[in-house]
Amino acid sequence: MTATRTWVLVVSRDHARRGVDEGFVMANHGKRAPLARMSVGDRILIYSPKTSYPDGDPLRAISFVGAVTGDAPEPSTVIPGGFRRAASLREITPVPLTDVRGHLPTSRLRFGCFELPADDAAAIAALISAQ
Repeated sequence: MTATRTWVLVVSRDHARRGVDEGFVMANHGKRAPLARMSVGDRILIYSPKTSYPDGDPLRAISFVGAVTGDAPEPSTVIPGGFRRAASLREITPVPLTDVRGHLPTSRLRFGCFELPADDAAAIAALISAQ
């Protein structure tokens, strides 16, 4: 059996809220490949650089957590030709980037979706649990 992985998705808070309401995540503006690398039960951390896209206020925090629930990417109803993946998400009290900088590789945020090493994921989970 494959170990549970943790994925970081970079998504504005308003877009992530839509995912909570509709039960899905999207990565990199509807790209299929990042979603296809995920497995059911994998953890999701959503890092929100802004409150809304494109002109929202800076947020720079982990703002949602959850898990992948869908077996495979499915066509998006939001972006024609795009994909989404079923997920269970919940909004959390934002955990500022300054609090997780040692465990969140900021140089990778520009990629929009990446796997987080297990030790860093555990450290961030502990910070979230301590809220």
